[in-house]
This record gives sequence, C-alpha cells and structure tokens, in this order.
Amino acid sequence: MELVLEWAGAAFGISGAALLSSNVRLSPYGWLLFMCSSLLLCLYAVLVQAWGLLMLNGCFVATNLNGIFRCWLPYYRASRARDAKMLVEDHDAFSSP
Repeated sequence: MELVLEWAGAAFGISGAALLSSNVRLSPYGWLLFMCSSLLLCLYAVLVQAWGLLMLNGCFVATNLNGIFRCWLPYYRASRARDAKMLVEDHDAFSSP
C-alpha cells in the first residue's frame, strides 16, 4: 500500500509540474494533479510516520489550494457572469411584446 501511494504521489506531482510548465490550454489542470500528489503523499507520510514529509505536503496542499482558487476562480466568475447575462437576455426576449 505504501509503495503505491509513494509512486502515485510522485507520478501525479511530476505530471502536474509538466502540465503547468508547458503553459498550454490545459495547464490549469496541473494544480489539480499537484493537489492529488500532495494528498497522496500526506497519506503516505502518515502511514510511514514521516512527519517532516507530512508537514511539507501539508504546506503544499495549502499552496495548491491557493493556485486552484487563483487559477479557477476567474473562469468560474466569468461563467457565472455569462450565465447571468444570458438569463437577462432571455428574460428581455420573452417579456418584450
């Protein structure tokens, strides 16, 4: 079990780093891969009682959350604004004679 967690965490971390550094359209998903990596490595650290590794990856979880919110929040806000605009336009289309 520990071996699977260790290598899966490493693979997700490497994939996240490669995706973010490639600066392509899918790069924001790198933050999600980093988050998976950090959570897996946190679990691994607890199982093997590697408290320094747990602290490191706990901090990585916090920075990953920051990256996710800073990266995805503008997309979420833009989609909400676009949806609100469409609702207003639909309402105006149906309410005008």
